[in-house]
Amino acid sequence: MLIPTTLHVHKTILDKLDHGAIVIGISRNSIIKLLIQRIMKDNRRMLKANSRVRYQAKDLKENWKRINITFNEYEYEYCLDLRKFYKMSVSLILAFAVLLHLYEILKSGKSTNNYCYYNYIFVREIVDNVICWQIYWGIPPQFLVL
Repeated sequence: MLIPTTLHVHKTILDKLDHGAIVIGISRNSIIKLLIQRIMKDNRRMLKANSRVRYQAKDLKENWKRINITFNEYEYEYCLDLRKFYKMSVSLILAFAVLLHLYEILKSGKSTNNYCYYNYIFVREIVDNVICWQIYWGIPPQFLVL
């Protein structure tokens, strides 16, 4: 299932995205997805609890562009989780991902990570009539089949 959504991107970030996509030879949507995958590495630094969702700093209207992107269901849920745990809009998460990881992607020349969302697991448990959700960003040992 494909889920269309919109991101609000500053022109400076958009220019960097477009340049990176051209250098690697992939679409803008693909580089956005790749960057959002990479930002998970920063979970210790980015995790924020007990606060409101943060948004990008205000700027003149002409410095912003709305871009449409389509995520599959795994990518979409992943973005919702990042928003929840990082307490940032997905557009702000993307801006941070560009600043933190675009150079690394350009330097490595790697443009794909096909298995990121297959290591993304939701587990629902009921403990004493309480519904518990566990979200794994990686494969925990109890789920490894040897």
